[in-house]
Amino acid sequence: MNINRRGFIFGSVAAASLAGCATGKTGLRALKPGEKRTIAMIGCGSQMRSTLIPCFLDPQSAPNVRIAAVCDCDVVRAKGCAKQVDDVQGVGTCKIVLDFREVLADPSIDMVCVATPDHWHAYICIEAMRRGKDVYCEKPLAWSVQETKELVKAERKFGRIFQTGSMQRSSREFRDAVALVRGGLIGNVWYVDVNFGHADSKLGGPSQPVRFWDDPKNAAAEGAPNPDVDWTMWLGPAAMRPYSDQLAPRGIHMFYPMFWRCDDDLASGYCGDWGAHHLDIAQWGLDMDRSGPYRVIRSDEPHSTDLFHGGRRQFGVRMLFKKPYGDVELYHGPFSLVKGEEHGWGTVFYGDKGIVAVNREKIAVWTGTGLVKPTRDIRRKLQTCEFMPEKIATSSIRSLVGDPSLEASLSFIEKKYADVIARAGLYRSERYARDFSLKPPTMPDWLYRTAQHVRDFCACVESRKPPITPAETGGRACALCLLANMSYKHDVGFDWDPERMEFANGTGKGIPLSRPGDSNGWEAKA
Repeated sequence: MNINRRGFIFGSVAAASLAGCATGKTGLRALKPGEKRTIAMIGCGSQMRSTLIPCFLDPQSAPNVRIAAVCDCDVVRAKGCAKQVDDVQGVGTCKIVLDFREVLADPSIDMVCVATPDHWHAYICIEAMRRGKDVYCEKPLAWSVQETKELVKAERKFGRIFQTGSMQRSSREFRDAVALVRGGLIGNVWYVDVNFGHADSKLGGPSQPVRFWDDPKNAAAEGAPNPDVDWTMWLGPAAMRPYSDQLAPRGIHMFYPMFWRCDDDLASGYCGDWGAHHLDIAQWGLDMDRSGPYRVIRSDEPHSTDLFHGGRRQFGVRMLFKKPYGDVELYHGPFSLVKGEEHGWGTVFYGDKGIVAVNREKIAVWTGTGLVKPTRDIRRKLQTCEFMPEKIATSSIRSLVGDPSLEASLSFIEKKYADVIARAGLYRSERYARDFSLKPPTMPDWLYRTAQHVRDFCACVESRKPPITPAETGGRACALCLLANMSYKHDVGFDWDPERMEFANGTGKGIPLSRPGDSNGWEAKA
């Protein structure tokens, strides 16, 4: 199909389908006695099936919510999610929808949960808010910086409740780590490490040049027609390409398809995957949720020789943040520096009085160190907790509190540094993760983290107060992901205006901040 013709058709249909729907700031829909708020789940992939649907079905994390519809342009996946919901809510309680515009036009739907591939996030979220719906959207929030800006604008313009799925902010270990940093325990922070991606594998840091198949020899099988999916709708604002079941795996599966995640035209690689989590914690710890770096410094690591990577460097990008006391340098490194070690630190803060390191299920604090400039050797010693002089508490590696559990280490930290944590004054998600007295006995620990984030969203829908990760917060973290990816993709550094979210001082020429062309009629605009 001719792409220009395709864009005209899509734009016309999108406008016609949504014309006449309510716009602007609207309050909550009045409920009848015994009625619950309704939510539609858009994008029926692994994240939706394994995590989001279970959380929104849980009466503790979503006490006043009913899943009214599931939506996907793949009919098999949509039916699979509908059955998953009906098995809990009752047969026939969940509607199957193949076109998200039907959901957005339905005045009986109060909220949407968006878990599509990244290239669809901004458009669907903005149009949902325009039509008076509150939104929970998976991270990263957008494919481009311009889309990020439009999302933030839409949140303000339409006055909706918006929660970014950066659920680490609702986890106790991350909240405690950031509170220690923001409360001043380690003094002024001068360096931050953010670790994600594996530099020695197909999945490094940045996205990769567009590929059609995983292996050209399998092209016929991977590209065989799939009558279950509307491929034109799946692509949406992305450029036309042949169908590939590497991008949209056939049927119901329980793996996370990284093929589209690493594709230039659809996502931002590990920068937007794990980077969206750990860069978000770095930005939270630096108290930069409404700002960002003023300079991005090109990596000086060797160019990758892996053909999948397109010659791009895989880690080593640095960013400079301006603080009243001086510049803070953020460094992107690989997840693991120790052979056989699969659980390195996600985010590490180096202050002039100590170090705080955190990742899922573990936290470590060193005090009395003075300012330590991170080197490869220091980073390796921190990862294995060999660093001296004084280690206060760790978990999942070893513990000084007589109990190797994370809960014991966090309780120790919270008691020892109660005044520091109180001084930070951080927002606390309602019933935040690791309060195990509230965890349903059948819910896995890893799922409980997201359940608390969902609970915070549902509570804020009723209170109309901003949740822990609104669009501006999630958008700022998304911008960090995109800036890192742009530096790797174009192999350049540049100056950045964090307030305007634009290149500064004549740098960044030739690097687009929005999707080229007309997005096939699916332009994300508030």
